Amino acid sequence: MRMRGHLAVVVVLLALTGCSADVEGRGGSAASAPPAASGSPAPVASSASPGAPAGTVAPDLSLGPAPTAKAGGNASQVCADALKASSNGTTAFVQQLTAVLEAEQKKDKTAQAAAEAKLQSTLDTWAADLRKVSGTATDAQLKTTLAQLAGQVDKMTSNVESIDDATLGAIQDRLDALCPS
Repeated sequence: MRMRGHLAVVVVLLALTGCSADVEGRGGSAASAPPAASGSPAPVASSASPGAPAGTVAPDLSLGPAPTAKAGGNASQVCADALKASSNGTTAFVQQLTAVLEAEQKKDKTAQAAAEAKLQSTLDTWAADLRKVSGTATDAQLKTTLAQLAGQVDKMTSNVESIDDATLGAIQDRLDALCPS
């Protein structure tokens, strides 16, 4: 299973918006809409620490022992459900982030507030869907990894800096290792 692509799209799209999705803060000009994702991923800098190589996990992050084998039990179904949840969540997130950025560009505070509220609802739904899938997993490592992914989605906002791409990458690496191909 390759869920990395779905979350990588979010990180790449946010990076391409020029980090102006922080609608509460810096006051930069936002792009009218994120560019469409291409088939080749763009490099994304790690948010672990300044100067850290891409993909480096934040020092305070503890994901537990690295998986040494594919997950057992109902992993095939759980991984398929997790992929669906992440695909749906990513699509909805990008759509709502676009709405936030468009409202910000138009300086329409009412539309911006409404879009941000809907974006937060989208993120809440995405995280809840991942937790629901996690709850069905019979493999302990898969269950924990999906719960960790849900926790990272919970931390996301319309602020680009809220997305910890290093942690998301590390979690995705674990899912790739655990989920049957």
